[in-house]
Amino acid sequence: MSMLQSRKCLICKGGKKNDCLYWHKDSETGELWVWCQGVCQRGYSLQQYCAIAGIDLEEFLKCDFTFEESKPNEVRAISWPSSFVPLSDPRAANGVEYVRSRGLTMDGDMYYDLEDNGIVFPYYYDKHFCGAQVRFIEERIGSDGEPWKITTLPGTRLGLLFYGWNQSRFMGDVKGVIVTEGAFNALSIMQSLNATYGGISKNPWRVMACSGSGGSAHHIEALQELMGNGLKVVIAPDTDPAGFKMLHKFISGKAMTHFALTGDTEKDWNDMLKQLGHKELAKFFLSKIEKRPDEQS
Repeated sequence: MSMLQSRKCLICKGGKKNDCLYWHKDSETGELWVWCQGVCQRGYSLQQYCAIAGIDLEEFLKCDFTFEESKPNEVRAISWPSSFVPLSDPRAANGVEYVRSRGLTMDGDMYYDLEDNGIVFPYYYDKHFCGAQVRFIEERIGSDGEPWKITTLPGTRLGLLFYGWNQSRFMGDVKGVIVTEGAFNALSIMQSLNATYGGISKNPWRVMACSGSGGSAHHIEALQELMGNGLKVVIAPDTDPAGFKMLHKFISGKAMTHFALTGDTEKDWNDMLKQLGHKELAKFFLSKIEKRPDEQS
């Protein structure tokens, strides 16, 4: 994923470099991101960058800058932001409290963002860190007046990544995978199944999330490959229009063997965890698994 050099970062002032600010346009979404290769060593959404730099977004967008579209089907290794700390860090107390309020334990790949006061869900390809999403602990209001709950680390290509799976071969005797929309739902199911089976080493399931991308062409291809290797693929979306749209994509793409729904339009899998607890959610989830519609007799 390449970017063309533009100008000095207005946040870190460029450090020892006169020019360290880069731009990137995602060919899939058309979104523009700002990336500082100076002292910051991190990416920003346009909104974040202008807010921290103390400049007006409208005026900033009038600047003359160049960008290059990302190459198709290519992810980029990203430096780990210094603001991302483990939940075991005393500074992550707000994050720990929030995770527990969601009915979850600290088990799972989660961190805390000191700058954005949110839970970090990292993405990896093989052994490389390739991005993250941050779920704000306190909901914000975007410039369009709409609620803003989550932000994506610039440079993260959600359509080419899964939360909870680095797309390498699974270790252990894995029989199937479960795919949710968001990370909290994936963690809710994974923790529940681990508790039921006696730990991840004995759990025949692995749970991952598409993280708001709704099921890309790459996701479909990756899941088809897993099916070709004999694994079950269970799609477990939210029971809302976006969730049904995601489910339809995987059905039409023949990238699933089964599906599971909460059966409640007001509750997702994390809501069910808060209601039932880990072991009862595991029983409930397994009871909801059905064959793909076109394979039902």
